[in-house]
Amino acid sequence: MVETTVLEDPETGTDRPPMVASLSPSSMATWRQCPRRFFYEKIMRIETETGEPAVCGSFVHLVLEHLMGRPPVERTTDVARLIAGEVWPEFIADPESRFAELALDNDAVRAFKHRAWAGISGYFCIEDPTAVEVVGTEQEVRAELGGAPVYGIIDRIDQGAEGLVVTDYKSGKAPAWQDEREEKLGQLRTYAAMLEANGRPVSELRLLFVSPQISATAKAERCETEATAATGRLVAALPGRTEDAVTAGLLEVETARRTAWETATDRDSARAAADSTAEAVAGEVAGRLAGAEGAEALRPLLADALTARRKAFFAKRSAIRTRPTTVRLRVRGEDLDLARAEASGIWAEASACYESWEFPGRTGPLCDWCPFAAQCDAFQAWDTAGRPALPAA
Repeated sequence: MVETTVLEDPETGTDRPPMVASLSPSSMATWRQCPRRFFYEKIMRIETETGEPAVCGSFVHLVLEHLMGRPPVERTTDVARLIAGEVWPEFIADPESRFAELALDNDAVRAFKHRAWAGISGYFCIEDPTAVEVVGTEQEVRAELGGAPVYGIIDRIDQGAEGLVVTDYKSGKAPAWQDEREEKLGQLRTYAAMLEANGRPVSELRLLFVSPQISATAKAERCETEATAATGRLVAALPGRTEDAVTAGLLEVETARRTAWETATDRDSARAAADSTAEAVAGEVAGRLAGAEGAEALRPLLADALTARRKAFFAKRSAIRTRPTTVRLRVRGEDLDLARAEASGIWAEASACYESWEFPGRTGPLCDWCPFAAQCDAFQAWDTAGRPALPAA
């Protein structure tokens, strides 16, 4: 066990919160995203509000853990439903599940259960659990990778035809881009390197996106709420205009954009044609709703409402199309080398930042989703500066 480091804060003369005793695949992912977030979350241990998708995903994980602990012949949907009912009382009463923090009413609890079951049953769409040879579930593992202490809990370890298989359940949407895919698989590569360091070589990594609709639906609901709010702000800025009249104007712009896109001669020109057409029609709508004098002031609110409605449309479409899926990776020697090098590098960087008590913020689009954005001076400076373009990687 690595001893926890505690240094004195030179400004206050008091002990700082201790340095983390070890890294984990999730904390390494946090570091890659932003060292400042790592500082708030892992060292200062500042509590943040939990979201329903995360809690729902935890319940799905719990049920699948119990299911895969049963003999293969018992791994059926009926048994899964039975397990869900058995573990439910303990789950909602456990403070660590954070279910109580959601403060759901009876209707919301029923909706929660419905989404959870969709995730549990989604698992059966991508794998036959009776054909899986489970070595262990929720396996704790510790190792030193390149001199860095690393600890983690693996959802499931299976015995495959060519060796061990590390399997991780995910409740989010499967990555559409290669860099997203690599980020998700990066955590499993670390697990593989840890097991290899313990004399248990791994042949394959698998990500099971068993309940992507949970997060996709939550995103669609957030986007719909923002679209409603943006439309409301537009209506409030137009005394004397009804919501129906404002919505009709928004639909006019959206219809013009869609028509321009569909009638463009080629895909390269479609976006430019759609944007220019939408801008022109938006100007006409603004003038009709606010008059010539108020049109210019109305344009930003109109643009915000249109953008919010488009996001809501695509988020809803994505939620409808989202399906459970699997992402696989054959483990190679270079994957293990990469995991060891990454753990070593992050540990060295994090230790140096702890010594100097300076954890730099890494600004970017993800800052809007960070629970610590309000207290991060790096984000505030970047946001106040008008969010200048980040340098190319």
